[in-house]
Amino acid sequence: MSKDRGSYASALDFIMRRELFGIKLGLENIAGFLDRIGNPQNRFRSIHVAGTNGKGSTCAYIEAILRQAGYKTGIFTSPHLVDYRERIRIGGKQIDKKYVTDFVAKYRYVISRRHITFFEACTAMAFNYFADHKVDIAVVEVGLGGRLDATSTLTPLLSIITDISYDHTNILGDTLTKIAYEKAGIIKPGIPILTGVMKAEPLAEITRVSQERGAPLLCLKKNAFIENGQPFRFDYKFNDLTLKNLEPSLAGNHQIRNAALAVAAADMLLPMGFNLRSRDIRIGLNKAVWPGRFQKLKRPGRPLIIMDVGHNPGGIKSLVDCFRKLYPGRRADIVIGFVKNKDLGKSVGFIKRIARRVEIARLNTHRTADPEEIAVYFEPWKDMTISDSVVNSARKLVESSGPDDIIIICGSHYAVGDFMANQNKIL
Repeated sequence: MSKDRGSYASALDFIMRRELFGIKLGLENIAGFLDRIGNPQNRFRSIHVAGTNGKGSTCAYIEAILRQAGYKTGIFTSPHLVDYRERIRIGGKQIDKKYVTDFVAKYRYVISRRHITFFEACTAMAFNYFADHKVDIAVVEVGLGGRLDATSTLTPLLSIITDISYDHTNILGDTLTKIAYEKAGIIKPGIPILTGVMKAEPLAEITRVSQERGAPLLCLKKNAFIENGQPFRFDYKFNDLTLKNLEPSLAGNHQIRNAALAVAAADMLLPMGFNLRSRDIRIGLNKAVWPGRFQKLKRPGRPLIIMDVGHNPGGIKSLVDCFRKLYPGRRADIVIGFVKNKDLGKSVGFIKRIARRVEIARLNTHRTADPEEIAVYFEPWKDMTISDSVVNSARKLVESSGPDDIIIICGSHYAVGDFMANQNKIL
């Protein structure tokens, strides 16, 4: 093997080029590959999290609670923002470059021969890493849907569905019932399932599937978490657990919902032998780190930057609601870009409510939506520009803004990630 072929850069390039195979829904391919490498998914305990919005944040909260309690935790999420290794972490630390290099070197031929996709390769690597490092428990986020997602090769201790709304309708279906059916695919026979607060239609479908599979279902109630008068703090009371004045690390009423779901998950782990104190829950929620979720950046003499990966109508609405609560009556300059196959009209309709100037950027990915297509939904808008990159758009707004202005980067993980990777050049 040449030195270059055995380098991290070469290994990462090999993995990233698997994206050319696109999304391959179905478990036969990934199951065969996992079997070939020793079925690592069967060698660690896990929690499996699906949902349209909030699943990554919920994963982050659960992992932080478990780590605070002293458990050796793994977490697998997607997509990454800047560094591929963000996807796979143990104890908050990213996967070693050497592990990525060695895994690819060992299985490169098999991955190529079996036409393993990018996400399948990522999933298998994460599972192998967790098994090799003997984590106490891993929190695993579904990539897309649930029923046919590569992560569904797991048999977890607990399955969670955060919410159901419209996204990836070209793949998952154009009704909430159809989408719920795909998400409910993570439900395993006899394995407890926890759901967030959701509409009656998808909840009915999840209930049907859970009953069909003999999976005990617990639905978080809306009155289980109540804001206590302080911004984004809440009191939790559900089943026999009561916790006052919880302060999640992430801003927004939607994050209260995600944090409450994580608390319910922690409560469900207690009878499974996990030692989780109220103090662990409280501190874990407050210390959870999940970049790009209404994340604020302020440097002296520069405008406030808010980065948010909201990329569908539900996510954009949550961003707008949070902004209006924190900055009532204010407007922001927007850098926005979407990938293809999103509900652009609804998302733009929400962002218009807080927009002043708008920069529509072409994303640095083959999946980028055409900025001209996005612009149609903003018209007529007096101060709107189409740009060839997020970096150029952000730089333009920063250079023409004062220290009291606010700029929001949103619409896609690609938009936020591109800004984060280049922020020192921009600011």
